[in-house]
Amino acid sequence: MSFNGKQPTLVNQLQTDVPKEKVKAHLQVLGVFFHLLDTLAGTSKPGNVEATVDEFFQRSTYRLQVWLEQVIKIDGMEDFEKPLQDHELPPLDVALALHSYMLSPLRYFEDSELRFPQLKRMKEYPLASILNVLDPTGRGYDELKCLTAAKYWQNKTQLKFNAIDSMSKDDTRVIECPSCNTAASVPWNGDRGFASPGFEYDCSKCHLAVNHDLLCAGKFFKALTQAKDGPGFCLPNTAILVRGELDIQSRCASIVAEVWKCLQDEKGEIQPLKDLAELAATEGSSTVAFIANKLSRAESALRTESLPVLLRSFEHSYPFTQDVVIALHHQRPFIDTIYNQGWSASKADVPSDSDLNEAYMLYVDFLNLVLNIKRREPGWQDDLIWHTHQLMPQNYRAFIVDHLHVYLDHLPKGEDMNAFRRHYDNEKNPKSVAVWIESRSIVALTTKGTFLPDDKPAPESCQAGLAAPSFLVTEPATAIFASN
Repeated sequence: MSFNGKQPTLVNQLQTDVPKEKVKAHLQVLGVFFHLLDTLAGTSKPGNVEATVDEFFQRSTYRLQVWLEQVIKIDGMEDFEKPLQDHELPPLDVALALHSYMLSPLRYFEDSELRFPQLKRMKEYPLASILNVLDPTGRGYDELKCLTAAKYWQNKTQLKFNAIDSMSKDDTRVIECPSCNTAASVPWNGDRGFASPGFEYDCSKCHLAVNHDLLCAGKFFKALTQAKDGPGFCLPNTAILVRGELDIQSRCASIVAEVWKCLQDEKGEIQPLKDLAELAATEGSSTVAFIANKLSRAESALRTESLPVLLRSFEHSYPFTQDVVIALHHQRPFIDTIYNQGWSASKADVPSDSDLNEAYMLYVDFLNLVLNIKRREPGWQDDLIWHTHQLMPQNYRAFIVDHLHVYLDHLPKGEDMNAFRRHYDNEKNPKSVAVWIESRSIVALTTKGTFLPDDKPAPESCQAGLAAPSFLVTEPATAIFASN
């Protein structure tokens, strides 16, 4: 591989910003995650491993939500400067979910600024906190070292701290009815359990038959109402501009106004969710697809090609902009690869300095190709440096924007198939902004639907997209890198 004259300087800068010690700590934690998932697979019945893993990832995502809402809440401005305390250590599966969540830097940044301000307490991923409580084998938490956190977690959440124990002993999760907000405990397992595509329960107050589709639609209407009525709110995936700045008051407000206009009736009101669900059913459609089709009507000022970007965070019912369950599935092969390459072993001399130097150079080569509007899918070595970089969000954002002049996102291939269009291909349309993605093949999850309007074909390629897409026909397309 040939490198230009500027690359050694950039490599040196990266090794300062992303020190080798951080990379090696990250590798150790990836090894712990491998053993966690390996232990989980060992508890599964033969032939049922993938279903067990999917349920585990759904539970882990829910437990991440619980951790943010009940364990590391912010009570005052002074708390933003307070690092994570011993009692706030995340359970190991929550640490795994948080890791995958942070590897979607745009969505994680938007959520930390607008939805989960407690995320800002973590200046970076808590690698050191996790390593400090590992048992001597490095395969998991030492029970005595994490006793304070375990007791606090269990007292606050009434859930088991140990992820494997939680799988077998915590039978239910809490759900709010998307129509009347009445809370209910619903089972994880069974044909109508939350982990099943056939999930359904009857609300005890409004008697709505709640399923995954209605939870997603309810999340959409909650976000839309908040964004319309409350200052500082926006629809997910709409606030971040190309350089990573936030624009809530003007850009986001215009998008919200147009979305509301598409859905309102003659009185300027939006029909109750229950009524919309009934209308969708009469057309043989899911509620979310029904909403997408209403937004894609011809007289709308919304760009139909950008609707999947606008709506992709409503393809799941968790409160995050990122679909953390999908992200966990996509990170699993990478965790396996790192372990099988021997890099996540606890040996001090693995990987060697020369191995890491090569990984840094590969990462620089990847970034320079992005800068020159060329593409190369990152390999596992440069992915390791890229991922470690993203685990320091403020550092990553500053470095990437300074070098590339755009806030480079990280999207696993397959996750956002509906969010990309052929005319976004930057080889044909040089005014689009590159978003580079990993190539990870996984089996499509039957619990995940699509917001793609019924008459819109899926794209042929998932190789490029918009870092700051234009959502309104009156909104100019974003120029490519500012220096070009």
